[in-house]
Amino acid sequence: MNLLELGDQLDRPWMQRIIAQINGSVLRVVRYYGVYPPHRHDGEQFVLVLEGEVDIEEEGKLIHLSQMDYHIIPAGKLHRPIAKKPSLVLVCWRENIKTELEK
Repeated sequence: MNLLELGDQLDRPWMQRIIAQINGSVLRVVRYYGVYPPHRHDGEQFVLVLEGEVDIEEEGKLIHLSQMDYHIIPAGKLHRPIAKKPSLVLVCWRENIKTELEK
């Protein structure tokens, strides 16, 4: 399966598709576009930009990711992804991860 072709099927912002479950982790392809609300997870999150550019705002620090750049968001860190243009991202986290939106 080609991930970029799969990404072409994700036609709405933040639309996602699970592509695999491996050793208790879930691998997803996600169409980032716009600003996602600030949130945190109770486990680490791996983010790899397949296409486009993404900024990760992580507790006041801005991390810029271009195509094929990756970042690991530590458990419990408040963060939000920002994509000014539609971007395709590969995300991996623990299968039963809990997400808490910032109020």
